[in-house]
Amino acid sequence: AENQGIVREDLAWISAYTGLDPSEHGMLESIDYLDGRRAGASKVDTAVFRGRAFWDAVGAGGRTVCVINPFMAYPVWAVNGVMVNGPVFIDGQIQVSDPGLVDPSAVPQSLGGITDFPRKKGLGEFVAKARRDTLEQAEFGLGVLQRLHPDLFFQAFLTMDRLQHFLWRYCDPGDPTHPGPNPHQDAIRELYRLFDEIVGRYLATLGPDDLLLVVSDHGHGRRCTECFNLNEFFRRKGLFHTVGNGSAFNKRVLIEKAKNAFLRFMNDHDLEDYISVVAKLVPNAKAIKKGKHVTDVSKNVAFASDFTGTNPFGGICINQSLVPDYVPFRDSLISELRGFERAGAPVFQFLRPREEMFGGPYVDRFPDILFEMAPELGVNWAVHTDLFTVNPTHKKISGGHRARGVLMVAGGGRRTILPANCELWRLHDTVLEFFGVENPHGRRLHGFLEQSDACAARQ
Repeated sequence: AENQGIVREDLAWISAYTGLDPSEHGMLESIDYLDGRRAGASKVDTAVFRGRAFWDAVGAGGRTVCVINPFMAYPVWAVNGVMVNGPVFIDGQIQVSDPGLVDPSAVPQSLGGITDFPRKKGLGEFVAKARRDTLEQAEFGLGVLQRLHPDLFFQAFLTMDRLQHFLWRYCDPGDPTHPGPNPHQDAIRELYRLFDEIVGRYLATLGPDDLLLVVSDHGHGRRCTECFNLNEFFRRKGLFHTVGNGSAFNKRVLIEKAKNAFLRFMNDHDLEDYISVVAKLVPNAKAIKKGKHVTDVSKNVAFASDFTGTNPFGGICINQSLVPDYVPFRDSLISELRGFERAGAPVFQFLRPREEMFGGPYVDRFPDILFEMAPELGVNWAVHTDLFTVNPTHKKISGGHRARGVLMVAGGGRRTILPANCELWRLHDTVLEFFGVENPHGRRLHGFLEQSDACAARQ
């Protein structure tokens, strides 16, 4: 879905669980993936959606549920059945909501997790581990499914996402950083083949009235190879302030220029594995990464939001206290950016005011303007540099998200996919419609499957 493009994957899953977009459930920012390797770094407050997921609604209707490895839904909570999960990006133990149904000692320790950030020399073991974890989790899930026979069974696998993030450039000959023939060139394809076999095994467990949904929270493709330094664009327009009036001899400006030169050097010399190592040694590295050390945000008229990472989609914040006529200024800025070109091609694929895309009570938490650029470009926050620069982290994380993902449907009687409703957050509505459960939010359900009259009469 178009809206899905500007929402982080962890929060996209929360929308899928609850049937609410982020302007409705209020969660917009959560984790910094690099900071996330430190214990306690997760900012997700599960109290926002605890007890409000589709499996809670189904369970409240008297159906039994089994939920395994739901992304970010940790710690687990009591359900009408069992919920099993591990921590993501943070320290913690595997948790089982009802040990009487699932023995905690039998749960794969690979659930949750995501603490490994492989280096080039360790990619072989990383690929092998992804396959082992996938098989281990599938065996566990299938075993629980066949033993408990819950009415609703949900299991998430994270290994395909991880593999594509780190292996894309090794498998994509069109990637400018593709190393040529290499031992990992078929790694992504082979993992898809393994998942195809696993889906076949799940299909084999279906009864005549069972429904199987295979859903991804996003698609995958080549991550942006270049960056558009949006704050530098605003600085040149007089809308973004840097300390010391941008003096080349200001200490913080010198740090910013040194950072930019360092990242380019590391990229040019294939030293991407060491960027995060060096960053850990630099005080206030997170602020320096986003350029916050070199500016006073309160003096900026417009600046790039940091609610997404280095991706083609993002947002622009406007300091309304510095703009006498907010709406005309915002519209003028959108118009100018729509006409901004690079080598004769538009930089932006769309730009819209936030209220044109979202309408919930928390819409003000979004940046004033939401956008998506050409897929080869990502947002960057560097200033005192060129408008367009190489993405220094592409070699490290070469696979990126795409708005269009995977949806496969099997069984469940005669049902037709409704293309206009194929948005991830409608997974919630689709599941509730299948079980005949009313929407707990008090509004009509709009799933992505349409049931035929004959099938409805039979049920």
